[in-house]
Formats: sequence, C-alpha cells, structure tokens
Amino acid sequence: MIFSALSSAAPARLCGGPLQAAALRQLPRSSLAVNHSKNQATLAANTSGRCFSSAAPAGIYEYRHYQLYPSGVNPYIAMATESSNLRKSLVPLRLFSLPETGGDLNIASHLYYYEGGMEERDAKRKVSGGSDRWKKFVADSRVHVHAQKSLIYTEAPSSVLQAGDSKGGAWDGSAVTSSPDVVYEIRKYQLGLGYDAVPLFLDVFSEGVQYKVKCQDPETQLATVMYSEVGRLNEVIEIWRHGNGVAGMAKSREMAREAPQWRDAIKDMATKAEKFDNVIVKPVSFSTWK
Repeated sequence: MIFSALSSAAPARLCGGPLQAAALRQLPRSSLAVNHSKNQATLAANTSGRCFSSAAPAGIYEYRHYQLYPSGVNPYIAMATESSNLRKSLVPLRLFSLPETGGDLNIASHLYYYEGGMEERDAKRKVSGGSDRWKKFVADSRVHVHAQKSLIYTEAPSSVLQAGDSKGGAWDGSAVTSSPDVVYEIRKYQLGLGYDAVPLFLDVFSEGVQYKVKCQDPETQLATVMYSEVGRLNEVIEIWRHGNGVAGMAKSREMAREAPQWRDAIKDMATKAEKFDNVIVKPVSFSTWK
C-alpha cells in the first residue's frame, strides 16, 4: 500500500495538519499490497496518533463559497469578471464556478491553490488587503453576497495524483480542448472518525483510479484530490473535469464500470464513507481551470 512507507519515516515527528500532508506528499508510489486487510491493520498501527515525519510544506487549497442573492448573481459575476485580472495577480485562482445541479444554487465557488501552504496564503492575503482596487471590489460586491464560507484542504500525496494522471494544483488549465459544454464534477466523501481514515481511503482510491482513467471519455480528466484540514475534518474531495459536458461524464461512468479494479475500489470506498455528495458546476469565463 502506498502509505505503508510511513513506518520507516525519520525519527523526528510532528502531528497532524499540513505537516502530516507534507510527509504524505513525499511518499513514492510503491507496489500495492495483495493482502489488503493485513496492510490496513499495519497502516492503522503505523498512523496511530496521525503523526508523520516533517517535510517541506504541502500545497493547500482554499475553497471559498459565496451564497449570492438570486437577483445578485449576474451583477456579482459581472463585477468579478471585470476585476478578474486583478484577482489573478493577487491570489492563485484555479477554479471559479457556478453550480448546475446537485445542491444549493446561486453559489459562487472559488478554489485557490497555495503551493507554499498557509504561509503563502497569509502573505498573499496581506498583499491583497493592502490593495485599494481589491478593497473597492470587495466593498462594491458585498451587497450581492448573503453568506460566505472558507475551507482549507491539503492536496493528496503525489502518488495518489499520479495514479489518476492528475497534475493537481500545479495545473494552469492549459493543454485541454476548450468547449462551452465543459463541466466540473465535485465528488465529496465524508469519512468516519479516526486518524487513519483519510490515508486508508486514499490508498483504496489510488489502487482503483489508475484503472478508471484508462476507461473513460477522452476529454475526462482528474483535476485534483484533496482532504480537509480546516472545517469539517476527514472529508475527501475529487474534482473531475468533463470536457464533453454531462454527456461525457455519463459516458465515463458507463465505461468505468468495465474496469473491475475500479468497481472493487468503489465497493471498498463505500464502506469507509458515511456520506457522499456529488455536485456539477460550470466554470465562469475567467476561471483558470476551464
């Protein structure tokens, strides 16, 4: 299993948060164990206390959700579009979207990726807080916003992203076919309590997703995988880009059923998740990920 290398980590250990994620990101992808149940027990012992070796800061995502008034959606997006170049110069925007279906409507969701972790986020927020132009946009657009929410996620280890052919937060949105039909699928899994819940889940996911990506629409791709650090803990999110829209998403689902390894992974993942949500969103014109 990809996380079994934790048992041989360096003696210096720090617990939880981005430091945990940093160690996970450095793990090489090893061969996956045949005896899965045996390795789960080993992993549970190795991750007791959710302590991991220290390493370079892990990249984090900030996922912000702005509940807009129905009458304020169009004017808010117009203002955000006008100030989009300023936004991108201040903060590392990845996905800016509006929901199509699967949950609450009229929510402007924006996803940012900070390769340098919380330190980079704090530094960039200080710069944006000192920008008169940005402060004017915030003040002028606030009338259209009913409520705001900010959540912090850590990017999954590189071995997990590699299994799904994902570039993660480093992806700048290039090398994809532009299409007005493109949608993003946000798949959220709420896991049970426990320090080993996320590593075990990601291990099963990576074991299966390497086969799924070989059986899907050619314009479907895994954008990233992340797990919560601030907010509701033990939440894992997959973000999939479907360049051929909902038709491509449906085709990818049908094709993935032909991969028995992915079907087995889904079955195992279902036993580890207490709740599953699926939302379809469309990127706005200035979104980095289109």
